Amino acid sequence: MRRSTREYETALLVDGEVLAIEGIVYRGQTMLDEEGEARFAPLERWAKGVAESLGRPVTWRAKAKNEPEARGTARPGGVTQNRLAL
Repeated sequence: MRRSTREYETALLVDGEVLAIEGIVYRGQTMLDEEGEARFAPLERWAKGVAESLGRPVTWRAKAKNEPEARGTARPGGVTQNRLAL
């Protein structure tokens, strides 16, 4: 059975601002599973990898129409925080 997906506006943020490094802006559209606890796991991994390379916390954010915003923070060398629906 094929999983249903939903398109999200996604971004990585540092100090509340969308991350941009050498002209690359870490913001875009991402297709994710519509349901399930692991729905945002790809964003958590993305943020964790960037946090490790920067050596500082990175927040991921996902927005979809008619849904609350979801976000979480990855810290270098630590465990990703639980996601929060705002």
